[in-house]
Amino acid sequence: MERKSIQNNVSLTFLPGDKFKRNRISVSFIVPNDREKATMFAVLPTLLERGYQDYPDMCMFSKKLSSMYGASFSAATAVVGRNRYLRFTIQGIRNQYCLNGEDLLAEMTDVILGVIFRPCVENDGFISDWLEVEKVKLREEIEGEINDKRGYCVKNAQRKFFKDSKNGVERLGYPEDIDGITPQALYECYKQLISDSIVEIFVTADEDTTITEKFTAAFAGRKTAAAQILPIEVMPKTEVENYSESLDIVQGKVCLFYTTERQLTEDERYIMLVASSIFGGTASSRLFKNVREKQSLCYYCAAAYNGFTASMRVDSGVEHENCDKTVAAIQKELSDLINGEITEKEINETKLVLLNSLDAIYDGLHGLEAWYLNEAVRGTNVSPQQAKERISAVTEQQIKDVLKLLHLNVVYKLTK
Repeated sequence: MERKSIQNNVSLTFLPGDKFKRNRISVSFIVPNDREKATMFAVLPTLLERGYQDYPDMCMFSKKLSSMYGASFSAATAVVGRNRYLRFTIQGIRNQYCLNGEDLLAEMTDVILGVIFRPCVENDGFISDWLEVEKVKLREEIEGEINDKRGYCVKNAQRKFFKDSKNGVERLGYPEDIDGITPQALYECYKQLISDSIVEIFVTADEDTTITEKFTAAFAGRKTAAAQILPIEVMPKTEVENYSESLDIVQGKVCLFYTTERQLTEDERYIMLVASSIFGGTASSRLFKNVREKQSLCYYCAAAYNGFTASMRVDSGVEHENCDKTVAAIQKELSDLINGEITEKEINETKLVLLNSLDAIYDGLHGLEAWYLNEAVRGTNVSPQQAKERISAVTEQQIKDVLKLLHLNVVYKLTK
């Protein structure tokens, strides 16, 4: 891996691509997750991926990608802690597989830069017809969240847990803000994004000086970005808040949110990764074996720790009459891990699962990119191999110590 700064707050990272037959380029704009702009940030990527000035409609843009040996392009937004990514990605075959000696990697670079810097505009704003279509699609996506009852329960628990924190700003924005988005306001938001963001560029390919030159020129003259990557905000400990929502559903849902009350150290972060996996992150975890299999209290029960928000969530699908029993059983398993024995066998089995998942990062074009993008946001530069070494060194007592930091703040239930 080679990472270098090419302009003010613009970093370019080359990742090894020898084992792949395809190349990948991604450009991520990183900004604080602003509540006032959340809905515009949600609609912006889908609007931009419709086309740009060289190919000013979806049909022409699609034909262009098809002519590039079936290259693919996507734009998306993601929320990571108190920050938001707007990411543009293009993939295509490596130059050596082109039939006529084309420099497809350079062409891919031109396309992604075209989308980012030369969008289709009219009357000092984005094309209004395009925007209206994307606004309808965004509203439908937000309103459709309730159709996934598991995700709906988790999202509502998350809203109660984070309250007004930037950690809780919605990835898809807010339906009440959609109608107020105008082509001109969105275009101003876009221009501010381009000028103020922290930019992380990843190229999974053999290093090519042409790519470096193209990106350096594209961001030339850029002022120092006004945006800053916001550090982790830890939610304070509260009394347990219980919420219940009635829906006409066959299977009940329950979600618990815990805070660690303080930010974990780098070493503790890897310890918690092992601890949360033993608790409920694998098919051999305590929640799976004891709550699901032995007690038959639920259909699934899984735990996941989020280092960007210093929180752990546990969610489960249950029979309606078993909601309270499942919550009590989850809490008991956590207490047993802290106060009882954790066998060497289950620690080693869990570590093996985690080590294998880290090895798998190298097996796809997206894996290493996502890893190092998250490292950049954290302000760290730990490789997957270094992470493996830290995980391998975790001890039973360390697992108990980090689990003691967890405090249950929120329980959210979906029942009849």
